Amino acid sequence: MDHDPAPQDSRRIDVGRVVAVTAFTLLLTLNVLRLASGEPFSHAFMVVNTGLALVFYLLLIAAYLRRVPSSRTDRRWSSWLVALLGTCAPFAIPLVSQGPREGGPLALVAAVVLGLGLLAMLWALGSLGTNISVVPQARAVVSHGPYARVRHPLYAAELVNVLGLCLASTGPGPWVVMAALITFQVVRARREEELLSRELPGYADYKSHTPMLVPALGRS
Repeated sequence: MDHDPAPQDSRRIDVGRVVAVTAFTLLLTLNVLRLASGEPFSHAFMVVNTGLALVFYLLLIAAYLRRVPSSRTDRRWSSWLVALLGTCAPFAIPLVSQGPREGGPLALVAAVVLGLGLLAMLWALGSLGTNISVVPQARAVVSHGPYARVRHPLYAAELVNVLGLCLASTGPGPWVVMAALITFQVVRARREEELLSRELPGYADYKSHTPMLVPALGRS
């Protein structure tokens, strides 16, 4: 049975911060080792994309280390599960792919899409700052930068990035993962908005005139 969102106890250890910093430090290290190993990349753009990923992980680690306690956290197990699935799903793509796409125009398109997604992720993360969290938590209303255009620009940018991963892979598996990821992120976003609308003055008004993920689709 789900539990209602609970207020944050500032005396408790921020377990989310410990887990996130550990996980992102591991990912950062793996990317550094990949660059240092001299492993061949399918396209020169992929070297740039790996560098962008390094910057993204560094910003994530810094944001988690600096963030303040939330005023309230959604402690329902289903909210945590969908947040975990949405966070981890992209890492399943190499596992279900039939192999990387080697050369050709589509490999170049994939590298460009990946790069655009990473740049958008950096923009969104830079605007979100220390309000970052994996599970739904209330800290402050962010409405500047890409958040002035959509309510969840980081999720939208991640979907663009995953589209690049799918294009860079072969087989139907990656596309199944992407379809599942879209579902996870929409449910995740709605759970976050339930909490933010209740806890943060001004969020309901912000939500009423800002689209969720895609400006062209209007408010959703």
